[in-house]
Amino acid sequence: MSETSSKLTFDSIWGKQRRTMTADTDLELVLVDGARLPLSLWRKHFFFKGGLNLTLKTLTRGIFPAKANPKGTHPIVALNPVAGGIGFSVCPCSSSGYRHKTWVDKGTSLFYTGHIMEKTTYFVDHIRFNIPASEAVKLRFKGEIPVNAIQAID
Repeated sequence: MSETSSKLTFDSIWGKQRRTMTADTDLELVLVDGARLPLSLWRKHFFFKGGLNLTLKTLTRGIFPAKANPKGTHPIVALNPVAGGIGFSVCPCSSSGYRHKTWVDKGTSLFYTGHIMEKTTYFVDHIRFNIPASEAVKLRFKGEIPVNAIQAID
């Protein structure tokens, strides 16, 4: 065996393997404005748009009031993962502050995307529900709400 053939390796023939991009190592590349994220990437305080009113009404067993515009949408904020990763506890958001104790001010910049909150956004936290994976991927990621930007009154 010659010295040249003994030095042949996969890398010397094909070049170095490219590193596989994963959510664990490249999360900031995955979390872009408008991305549709699987539940495995969801985190507390992630903010999404595109929750269909009729779907929200169904998922909340009729508690969510979809009568104003049944074909409209509402934003969603992620609260906590459901055990086993089968869902995520969420609540809808509203631009109406009536009876809501938690909110994010207009102009707040969200992590990962730099998305600026267009309106003061109130958490409708008395309507919490678990969103299944099949619905989660339909929402558009807008960013992570900074913890210090979440306002609350008791």
